[in-house]
Amino acid sequence: MPGLVRAFDPGVFDDPPFQTRSRVPSGLLGFWRSISTVVAFILQRYCDLRLEFWCATHKETHDLWMMEYGLPDSCDPFPDLCTKVAALGGATCEYYAEVAARAGWSIACESINNDCGGMAGTFQAGCSWPGGQIGGARLLIVVNLNESPAYTAPAEVLPYAGHMQAGGGLACDPDITPLKCILDRVVHAHIEVTYQTIGG
Repeated sequence: MPGLVRAFDPGVFDDPPFQTRSRVPSGLLGFWRSISTVVAFILQRYCDLRLEFWCATHKETHDLWMMEYGLPDSCDPFPDLCTKVAALGGATCEYYAEVAARAGWSIACESINNDCGGMAGTFQAGCSWPGGQIGGARLLIVVNLNESPAYTAPAEVLPYAGHMQAGGGLACDPDITPLKCILDRVVHAHIEVTYQTIGG
């Protein structure tokens, strides 16, 4: 393609094979020079368009790329465009832990199997109910707050007299909303997620 663009470059018509003995430009030469200017521009745009098909080389269509991949998004685990384009995804605990670690969270997870009525000897009375879901996909995510740089511990506030209730905690639960926001983007929608925190 670059060679084809060069073939229609107006400067080509200044080369000796296209020069007249008098070196005076003719009307025909001017006509073809104007045609070649347009054709060279069109061919160059084709070459430029080819580079827009890859994230690493795109320039002019950046806004279209960002819209296509839903960026910017404060909850997206892949805030960088080209990183998101290259992401393969997955539905394993290892993948979720990798995504969380990229955002500064240390997690471990395991699947929660609901064997209610699933195997001989595991059935329990009252475990099933009409219209209930048997064997649904459930996931337990354990967040290690001590090893999560992204976690910010809340300021300790002393309880007020008359505000405490029996069985209530002395402080609010750890705020892991940013982690939940990120994992909501990658954990499949049909999976019921339960979070548990340790440390902090």
